[in-house]
Amino acid sequence: MREAVAARFGQPLRYPSHCDALEAELQKAAATGGRRLSPSTLRRFFGLVDKEGGYHLHTLDTLARYAGHADFATFGQAIAGLVARGDAPSEAPTDIPELLAMERLAYPERLLLGYFLGRVTRPASPTDPAAPLALRLAAHPAGQEFFVECFVDMAYLNGAYGDIVREYLRHKPTPEAQLFGHCALFLGSFLAEDETTWRARLRQLLALPVPANVHPFPLGRRAFAEIVAAWYDAPDRQVPPARLQRLRRQAAGIPRSEANSTVLPAFYNLFPAGYYFFVAEALFLTTQYAALRDWLDITDAEFPELALLEENVFNELMRAFRAVAELRTEGATPSATPPTGQVLFGLDTHSWLLDYYQVHFWLAQLHFAAPGSHEAAQLRGQVQEFAAWHGMPFYTQVARRVSRC
Repeated sequence: MREAVAARFGQPLRYPSHCDALEAELQKAAATGGRRLSPSTLRRFFGLVDKEGGYHLHTLDTLARYAGHADFATFGQAIAGLVARGDAPSEAPTDIPELLAMERLAYPERLLLGYFLGRVTRPASPTDPAAPLALRLAAHPAGQEFFVECFVDMAYLNGAYGDIVREYLRHKPTPEAQLFGHCALFLGSFLAEDETTWRARLRQLLALPVPANVHPFPLGRRAFAEIVAAWYDAPDRQVPPARLQRLRRQAAGIPRSEANSTVLPAFYNLFPAGYYFFVAEALFLTTQYAALRDWLDITDAEFPELALLEENVFNELMRAFRAVAELRTEGATPSATPPTGQVLFGLDTHSWLLDYYQVHFWLAQLHFAAPGSHEAAQLRGQVQEFAAWHGMPFYTQVARRVSRC
C-alpha cells in the first residue's frame, strides 16, 4: 500500500513535508471523495514516527482509493491476484497463508491482514460454504491464530465459518483450541435448532480438559452452552442458584485477558469480562431476568472499569441486558429505553461483530416496544429476517417469548 501510494504521489514519502503535501492532495483527489487524513496519521503510516497498534479501515480505504482502487479490500484482492499469477516481487511470499507468518509484520499488522482475508473470503450468503483459501488458512498455524481465532464470524456459523472451524479442529489439537472450536459449533447447531447435533456436541465439549490458563472467552462459551442446554430441558425453571455459584467460582479463577495475549488472541476479545458476558448472554436469551440481574451485579462489582468503557460491543450489550433485566424485575416504564448500540454501527472495527450481535440489540428493544405497536412488529420482522438469512431459527422463538412477556 505504501508503495502504491508513493507511485501515485510521484516519489517516496520520506519527510514530514511530503505528508503535508499528500494531505492536501488527498482532499483534492476525486477518487477519495474529499476524505481527510491528518499529516500525523500519514507520518505514522509511512513510518516517519513511531506507532503502536494497527490502522483504521478509514485510513486504509482512503489511501487505497487514492491509489486507484475501490477500497482496501479491493486493493488486497489485486495484490492476491498478483501473487496467484506469480507477478509479485521475488522476495514476497507466494502463498497467501505465509503472508500471515511474515516475521517482519508486527502483531497489529497481522491482525489487520487476518481481518482483510476474512473480508475477501467471506461468501455472499451466511449459509454458503467456505472458500478454499479460508480452509487453507484454517490449516495453517498463522491462519489459525490471526484468522480463525481473531475474527470469530458468528454470523456465518451455519455456513462458511462452521466449515472453517471444523477444518481448524482437524489441524489444531491443543485443549484450548478444541474447547474454542467445539463451543462455536455447539452454538451454531443450537441456534439452528438441530437438537441431535447440539446434544452430541455438548457431550463432546463438556468432556474436554480445561487448561489451567484458559482464555475467558472459550470457557465462557462453554458456560453459555451449559445454561442454554439446561434451560431447553426445563424452560419454565430458573437456573439453579447452585449452578450460578459454581460458574461464579469458575469465573474467579480465570486470568484477566490482556490485549496482546498470545493465547487465543482474538482481536474482538478486547473485553475484560468476557466469561461474564457469555453467562449474561445465556440468561438474557433464555429470559431468566432475575438471575441475569444478579449476575450483572456480580459483574459490575468485579469489573468497575466497565462503567467507563465506551464503544465496545460487549459492554454495550451488557448495558442493554441490564436495562431489560431491570424492566422485567422492577417494572420500569417503557420510556427508559435500553442502549441501542447505534453508536457502534459507524465503526469499521465493529462491523464483524455487529453482523451477528445486531439481533441482540433488536431483542432488547423489543422488550421496550409497546405490544401491538408498529415498532414491535418491525422489530419482530427484523429478527425473523435475520434468523432466516443466517439459518438461526432460535432467535425467532426468543422474539415470540419476548412478545408474550
